[in-house]
Amino acid sequence: MKSRANIDGGWALVVLGAVVFNLTVVGTVTVCLGMFQDQFLQHYDGSTAFISLVCSLFISLQSILGPVASVICNTFSIRTSVMVGGSLLSVGLVASSITDTLPQLLACFGILSGTGFGIVYTPTAIAVGHYFKEKRVLANGIALASAGIGILSGPHLIGWLIDQFGWRIAMSTLGCITAQMVVMGSLIFPLETTSRTNENRMFCCLRKKYSAAQAAEAEDLYFEPPESSEKSSCLCCRKRCNESVFGDNSKQDSTCSVLKNRLLWVFSLNYFMEMMGYSIQIVHLPSYVRSVGVPQTKVPSLFTAYGLTLTVARFLGGAACNDKSIDLLMVYLSCQGLKAITVILMPLFAHGFAELLLYQVLYGIFFGFSYILLTPIIVELFGVAKLATVFGLTLCVGGMSYLIGPTIAGALFDMTSSYSAGFHIGGSVSFLGSMLLFLIPILRRDAKVPGQSENKEHLIVTENKAPLLVSENKDQLILHENKQPLQKKEIESPC
Repeated sequence: MKSRANIDGGWALVVLGAVVFNLTVVGTVTVCLGMFQDQFLQHYDGSTAFISLVCSLFISLQSILGPVASVICNTFSIRTSVMVGGSLLSVGLVASSITDTLPQLLACFGILSGTGFGIVYTPTAIAVGHYFKEKRVLANGIALASAGIGILSGPHLIGWLIDQFGWRIAMSTLGCITAQMVVMGSLIFPLETTSRTNENRMFCCLRKKYSAAQAAEAEDLYFEPPESSEKSSCLCCRKRCNESVFGDNSKQDSTCSVLKNRLLWVFSLNYFMEMMGYSIQIVHLPSYVRSVGVPQTKVPSLFTAYGLTLTVARFLGGAACNDKSIDLLMVYLSCQGLKAITVILMPLFAHGFAELLLYQVLYGIFFGFSYILLTPIIVELFGVAKLATVFGLTLCVGGMSYLIGPTIAGALFDMTSSYSAGFHIGGSVSFLGSMLLFLIPILRRDAKVPGQSENKEHLIVTENKAPLLVSENKDQLILHENKQPLQKKEIESPC
C-alpha cells in the first residue's frame, strides 16, 4: 500500500474505523469482567481467591503480553497480531462458556482468552500511530474514546444477556463479537515503508536515467532497485546490503538497545506506579460502594458516568492536544497528578451515590486526557520505529500492577476492615509516579530522538572514481563535490 497517500487520509480513515470498533470491544470485555466474576462465584464451588485469580490473570495478561505482541508486530505486521489475538480471544471465550470445573475455566478463560486479549490490544492501540502523522493526537483521541463507548454500553448489553439467557450464552455471544476483531484487523494493511522486503529497500544504487528532483517530491524517499547482478561495483551495496541509501530511517533498533535507554526505564516505572492506583480503582470500587451502604444496583450507573466522561475527555483531549504548541509531556504529567489526588481523597468524601458519581466523573476526565497522550509521547521520545516495542514493554510493566495493587489493597482490608487504606496508598503511589516524569526533560536534553532527520552524507565511489555525496536531508537529496543540489539531472547508474 502506498504510504504517502494513506497518511492522515485515504485508507488511514478505514484503519481508524477498524481500530474504533476493536477498542469498543476491548472496553466492553474489560468492564464486564467483574460481572462475569460474580457469576463464577455463584456457579462454581471454589474459593473466592482462586476465582479472583482467574479474572486477575485474564486482565493482567492484557498488559504483560505487550512485548510478545510487539515481537509479532515487528516480525510480521500489526495486521497479523490483531488477527491472531482476536482469534485466540474469541475461541477462549466460547470455550469458557462450556466449562464445568475451575481448572477448565482457568485454562480457557484465564490463560487462552487472556493470551488473546494481550496479543490483540497492543497492535490495536498503536495502529493509529503508524497511519497518522500531522493529526496523530486527534486520531489517537478518537480511537481511544471508543473504549469509553464500550465501557458505557457494554455492562447494559451483557447484563441484559445474563438476565435473559444466563452467563454462558452471554459469554459465547461476547466471543462471537470478539471474532469480528479478526475481520477488522484484516483491514490494517501494512504501509509500504514498513512492509518492503530487503530486496526492495536494501540498496544504494542510483537507477539509470532517474530524476533526482522527482524523487525528492516523495515523502518516503527511496529508489527502485536496479536490475543488476550480485557482483555490483557499488561499494556501499556490498557493505550495507540491509540498509537503504538513507540509512537510519529504515533501521529498527533491537530490543536490547531499547532497554539501554534510560528514558524507557523512567517512563515504564511511571506507568507501573500509575497503574497501581488504577488497578485498585477498577477491582475494588464495587466492593467499596457496597461497604459505604450504596445499593449494588447503582454500580452500572457509576460505570455509565465513568464511560461517558472518559469518552468525552478523550475526544476533547485529542482535539486540544493536536496543537503542536502544547507540551504533551506536561499535560500528561498534570493529568496523572490530578487523577492520583482524586484517588487519595475519594475515601474522605465519597460516602454516598452523589459523591461517588462526582468521583467517577473526575476520574474519567483526568484518565481520559492522560491516556490518549501515551502513544504520541512514546513516538516523541523514542520514534515511530520503536513504537510497538516501547508500547509493549510499557504495558508489560504496567500489567504487573494488576497483580500487585489489588492484592495489597485486599490485604489491607483484611487488617483494617476498610478499603480506604488501599485507595490512599494506591493514589499516593500514582502521585509519586507522576513526579518521575520531571526527570524526562533532564534525561532527554542530550539524548537523540529517533526519527529526526540529520543532514548526513554518504560517500559512494563510482567506477570512474568520482566521489558522489548523497545527503539524507530531504531538501538536498543528492549533491556533487560542490555540494549543490541536483536539478533534474539524469545520472548514469554505476551498477
